[in-house]
Amino acid sequence: MKSLKDIKGFGEKTISYLNKLGIYTAMDLVYYFPRDYEEFRTPKLISNVKIGYIETIKVKLLSKPRVFYKGKFNITYVNCSDGMSMIRATWFNSPYLAQKYDKDDTLILRGKIVYVNSHLTINQPRIYDDDKYKELENTLNPVYSLTKGLKNETIKKAIRTILSEKEIDDYIPTELRKKRELAEINFSLNRVHFPQNLDEMLLARKRLVYDELFIFSLQLLYYKTKDNIKGLKELIDGDTKLIDKIIANLPYELTSGQKEALDGIIHDFKTQKVMNRLIEGDVGSGKTIIAFLAMLYVASCHYQSVMMAPTEVLAIQHYENLCKLINDNNLEYKVCLLTSSLKAKERNEILLALKNGEYDFVIGTQSLFSKDVEYKNLAFIITDEQHRFGVNQRKTLEEKAIMQNVLVMSATPIPRTLAMLLYADLDISIMKDKPKNRLPIKNAVITEVDRERAYKAIMKQLESGHQAYVICPSIEAQLDESGSFANFQNVMEYTKKLKDFFGKKIKIESLHGKMKNKDKEIIMQRFKDKEIDILVSTTVIEVGVDCPNATIIMIEDAGRFGLATLHQLRGRVGRGEDQSFAVFVDTTNTENSQKRLKVLADSNDGFYIAEQDLKLRGPGDIFGVKQSGVMEFNLADIYTDYFIFKEAAYDAKELLSSDEKLTHNIALKQKIEEFGEKSLII
Repeated sequence: MKSLKDIKGFGEKTISYLNKLGIYTAMDLVYYFPRDYEEFRTPKLISNVKIGYIETIKVKLLSKPRVFYKGKFNITYVNCSDGMSMIRATWFNSPYLAQKYDKDDTLILRGKIVYVNSHLTINQPRIYDDDKYKELENTLNPVYSLTKGLKNETIKKAIRTILSEKEIDDYIPTELRKKRELAEINFSLNRVHFPQNLDEMLLARKRLVYDELFIFSLQLLYYKTKDNIKGLKELIDGDTKLIDKIIANLPYELTSGQKEALDGIIHDFKTQKVMNRLIEGDVGSGKTIIAFLAMLYVASCHYQSVMMAPTEVLAIQHYENLCKLINDNNLEYKVCLLTSSLKAKERNEILLALKNGEYDFVIGTQSLFSKDVEYKNLAFIITDEQHRFGVNQRKTLEEKAIMQNVLVMSATPIPRTLAMLLYADLDISIMKDKPKNRLPIKNAVITEVDRERAYKAIMKQLESGHQAYVICPSIEAQLDESGSFANFQNVMEYTKKLKDFFGKKIKIESLHGKMKNKDKEIIMQRFKDKEIDILVSTTVIEVGVDCPNATIIMIEDAGRFGLATLHQLRGRVGRGEDQSFAVFVDTTNTENSQKRLKVLADSNDGFYIAEQDLKLRGPGDIFGVKQSGVMEFNLADIYTDYFIFKEAAYDAKELLSSDEKLTHNIALKQKIEEFGEKSLII
């Protein structure tokens, strides 16, 4: 079974919902792992339930359920008791329950525990009788990330069907499985979706996490070996005196980290080995100027360079800054901007000029590697972390460039021990220090009761002519598994709330991932142009977008984000010479959240924060907060699964040392190519 159409009960509508989740084949569905598990434990006493958690209780109804009508909505409610304590149960738009149940009926209820108007309440609980619940008790039920119109049960049934019909050949060598005590692949796929207990699920997860990290490590090392076998490149012996002159003309002094990174890049150019280098720099450490200087060095030898940015807004920013650097130094080099929004005539003119070698530098988005783009003598490619090259991209690069020198820039500080695994195919330059003219950001962790004080701090910055960001974890209000609205902030409602608080004089706009790219770029450009005072956004605000006038950021529900993500978000401010502020609103009130946010409040050093995050994230934290912007796998988390990563990377290296071309491990070679096709290395 390969196609989704072959799955019983799957019509075009269901398939379109799955496509939205990136699921196109039966195997995509098998590898669409649960985001969590619902554990059916023995029902608790009401006195032992926790506020804000999904709980199961066994109760007797103290009356017949009643229905309260309000406009189009209705709420069914009933008071219940377990013999010692009372709780109210409420259901939305379920008036039939008032006819179905009566006083003194005994039910098992499972739902979220909340306070509503001082009443301890179980919200939108599912109802079970004794026999039905006994079937479920002590089992784990998979919970999948869904899209509107798709049910959890639909995914469960389809995966059961596929797994019952298809046996997968195990591609991990038997000796390796025994050495690392890994379960067999078919058992693991079955039990990660349908575990009979927690131990089974953890055993299955360990195997599948190992697979992802082993194949990833193998892919990096395999292509690094292939690249090195290809042969030697020409030397690029550029004009270092020109670079020294440009550096002397900068309005600031380069940091020691910047100087070391530039030396490493120039050293690569002067050797015959193809460059594959990563600049890993903390937020605001000045990576872009180093990339520009490297491009100018290459241009002095009459070769072309490209710089690929993730968005048009960032590409325009790089283009303008490079043009300024060229003009400030009275240089003759030419730079162009190539993005998807160019009109056909203008694009065609640029393409012809590029092919003829009239441009030394081109800055753009992924359109830089479209089929119709040709270069005369491309020798240097700069990308950000989001655009590391997979198998297909490498092929494209080989076709377009006369030399495949690649520099990757990352603004995500991670511990060096982890970086050595994650970037095994790259030489690493680390830039820890920041320009001397930057003041350290002042941080504050607050609770919900201090929110209004934070609004006043924002107002103070606005009155000084500055701008602000407010970050929310979701776009709009969402229902959780219990059917209740999740109690975290969302962009749509928060924007309205801020407009009500600040009034019409303050210009407030929202930004989120469901907007069209063009609309997002317009909003970001308007913010850069100071036409917006407060930007309310999800984490979609791009790393690297430079708005020095933004001096305060407030991050709602901060405990729901990973530390690296929070540090990245904080880096949207503090980009000018004015004092900047970051406010983290902790709504979880858990000890773990307080520990994590204290790390952030006490330090602006991304590398220190990353090290602490590695310590705070234990192997048992399998459903902890994932980071965004580092490297996303289906199941593995590079922090939680660090020790598995170490083992997998070691095993990959050992395997390749004895079978460099994988001629004795054909199944693994095919798996590497599959991962490459899906651009795991992005």
